[in-house]
Amino acid sequence: MALTPTVQRNAVSEGIALGLVACGRGVLPLDTGRLGDAFESAWRTWVHRVRFPQIETDLSDGEDGASAMTKADKPKEAWALYWAEVDGELLIQARQPDWSPDDPEDLNYAAVVIDGDVALADWAALAREFLRHFDQ
Repeated sequence: MALTPTVQRNAVSEGIALGLVACGRGVLPLDTGRLGDAFESAWRTWVHRVRFPQIETDLSDGEDGASAMTKADKPKEAWALYWAEVDGELLIQARQPDWSPDDPEDLNYAAVVIDGDVALADWAALAREFLRHFDQ
């Protein structure tokens, strides 16, 4: 079954959040220009982007990469992870209070519940490419 546009948006937002925490980054500075450029650069080369055509449409229609990346910003809209803006930073928050980025079972659980059938290693690959651009 095809994923709805909303499900695609939330899946990518949660997925990159998962990839980032798997790479040891749970906090990013709120610099929308840098975030957007890094996300769009990483997105263009990610092999699984074809599973999420709504993101392509959103970016083509002028949505910035930072917004595309942080769509899942409310716990009720996310299965595992969501974004919170606090004091000029973007924090990746877990929906479940006992979820830990240090627990491999929790990381794998998040990968399973995020729609789109993308493995943890593939979300981490997207995040590494994002960080390569973001940290330049």
